[in-house]
Amino acid sequence: MTGKLLQVIGVIAVLGLVAGSIAGFGILKDRIRVVIEADDTDLGPDPTALLRDDVQVLAGNLTGLQQAVASNFEQLANGLESGAEARHVDVKELQRSVSQLRGQLRQSDSVLAQLQAKVDALQAMQAQVVRAVPVAPEQEQSGNNVEAPVLEVPVASVAEPVAEPVAEPVVEPVIAPAAAKPKRGFLSFSVPSTRLAFDQPQEYQLLPKLCRVGFDAKSTLHDFTGVTSAVTGRFRADFDDGDGLCQGEVIASAGTLKTGVEDRDTNMWEHLDSKNHPQIRFAIERFQAAANGVDVAKRTATGEVVGKMTIRGKTLVLRVPVKIEVDPQQRVVIKGQAKLKLSDYGVPVPSQLGVINMEDEVMVWLALRARAQAEAVK
Repeated sequence: MTGKLLQVIGVIAVLGLVAGSIAGFGILKDRIRVVIEADDTDLGPDPTALLRDDVQVLAGNLTGLQQAVASNFEQLANGLESGAEARHVDVKELQRSVSQLRGQLRQSDSVLAQLQAKVDALQAMQAQVVRAVPVAPEQEQSGNNVEAPVLEVPVASVAEPVAEPVAEPVVEPVIAPAAAKPKRGFLSFSVPSTRLAFDQPQEYQLLPKLCRVGFDAKSTLHDFTGVTSAVTGRFRADFDDGDGLCQGEVIASAGTLKTGVEDRDTNMWEHLDSKNHPQIRFAIERFQAAANGVDVAKRTATGEVVGKMTIRGKTLVLRVPVKIEVDPQQRVVIKGQAKLKLSDYGVPVPSQLGVINMEDEVMVWLALRARAQAEAVK
């Protein structure tokens, strides 16, 4: 009798469990949705938006190239014209110098001719004096060679030639040429996309369509990710600055975060109180580079961005480890992630009937692209 009673109780218990399961499924069937997605979240931008920005960069570079070529051709024309004028002045100066030298040469020839004439006159006078000396008869008969007396002629009787003054060549003062300005090559120019100076203070503007911020969360059923591309902001930075110069702000729209499940998104916006606090803000205060974390030649940097995160009106200091690099289109790419607790910012942790619970700690991440807005401040 007792055995049959226990069997009946067992059957009733099993039926009760089955009925409870069916009832629970009926309650939760409309609130549970299984989403199958890849484990790794794609942090990259929309390929179409990236291609569109690349085309815009190319168009800007072509415009800059066109302007630079036009300017360089004008520079070349001006250079040729100024060079021709300079050569004309040099030729005139050379002709004047040659004319002066010819005049001096003619004067020298005249002086030489005068001197030669006076030398010839002296030689003729000397010959006449020698012929005028008498010879004794006994000297002629003896045939002895007797030296003829030397007749001294007063020096004063022979007029020495007086050289006419020779005009001294006029030596004009030499003016040192002015220091030549560094010449710019005809084909030296820059295009807008090459203005980025990684190791100098510069302003950067985020490219909203190429930026994404979000979070990775864990729950009882499965992990999920929330993401938005409604991101704006700007910052000023010198990534090689020893004092960590990096100041600015990144702003994301709380009401545009999406996880791929409409009901979950609605609950998330309510918990974030997106109506009263529509923005999630991260105020950047400085960039603290890691040891040997900056490579200016490769234009890469690793370290931490230190700032203040504001969620649901609550502001706390947050340190985000980041990696910074420059892509082929001269955009600064910043990627990083950090953990935070929702409860620290006053965000209620979602829970469904105590069965499906979300963990308080989430991983927030950012994938930003920015472009330099002006040339580096020298």
